[in-house]
Amino acid sequence: MTEKKNKKSLWSTLMQNKAKILYLLGTFIVLVSSATALFFFTSIIRVTDGDYDIVMLSTFSEQEKILELADVSLEATDKVLYTSFDGNYRNIHISHGFTVPITVDGSEVTAEITQGTVEDCLANAGVVLGEHDYTEPSLHTQVKEGDSIRVYRVEYIDNQYEETVPYETTYKSSSLTFRFPKRQYTLQEGQNGKNLVTYRERYVDGELDLALISKVEVVKKPVNKVVLTYKAGKAVSPLSAPSGVTVTNGVPNGYTRVISNTSATGYYSARGKGASGLGLFYGSVAVNPNIIPYGTKMYIASPDGKFVYGWAIATDTGTACMDGTIGVDLFYETYLESSLNWKNTVNIYIYD
Repeated sequence: MTEKKNKKSLWSTLMQNKAKILYLLGTFIVLVSSATALFFFTSIIRVTDGDYDIVMLSTFSEQEKILELADVSLEATDKVLYTSFDGNYRNIHISHGFTVPITVDGSEVTAEITQGTVEDCLANAGVVLGEHDYTEPSLHTQVKEGDSIRVYRVEYIDNQYEETVPYETTYKSSSLTFRFPKRQYTLQEGQNGKNLVTYRERYVDGELDLALISKVEVVKKPVNKVVLTYKAGKAVSPLSAPSGVTVTNGVPNGYTRVISNTSATGYYSARGKGASGLGLFYGSVAVNPNIIPYGTKMYIASPDGKFVYGWAIATDTGTACMDGTIGVDLFYETYLESSLNWKNTVNIYIYD
């Protein structure tokens, strides 16, 4: 019975305070809704630019409104470099532009940037580099406030000149000039050569910086001067002895026959081959092929050893040899040497 009375009393009290309860309930709902809205629609915003740091609450999401609320104005060269979100937290960092002086073509221009490389600065200032131009610092260097840039204009110019190449003097020795051992004879006059030299000049900002030779073309090769000198016992012919044959006291061993104390003259011909069809060179001689067949190897020297023609091979026919006037006609590659041979008495050691 008592429990029923208590419930009735409570209900009566609630009904009497109905208006107050409804008001309190409405107020609670409004507070909860406001808190919820504040949580979902309000952000904590931090704005920095290196000089100042501002933290504030805002329901604005537009960047312009946020910056206006933070009393921050952007210059034309300023840039919002980074904006991050993390729940209700937002961070905005502003980078202010700066001026970079660029020295180029004798004057100074400027670039207005917030960040970037030397290459970015040149693009900003409208500076175009040529193929060989360069900068200090280099193009990929990051630029900071207070830096400056220098552009160097580079031009290459090719020039040519003719260079004289002096001839050299070479000496050839043999026993041919035994009659006048102290005299020297010019077998070939020297002629200077000529080269066409191309050199490249490098100009930096109009001033010569470097010159290097880039190419050398031979226009004319030099012709060396050849001087004949005397050397006792030195053979005229460069041909070597047959295998196993040696020369002792001017006489070779192993020969099959010898023609002693015969005459030897000298001749020169511009023709490339003798009557046998074999070549003409130092060591080739003209003979009577009936006595000394073509291709026969021989050793020729004067009996006293003062003149040595050396090892030889029969390749040509000698007119005077055919009538027996001389025994052998010695070939020389210059007319002067053939003249210096005169008429020598020689022994011909033959290897049939």
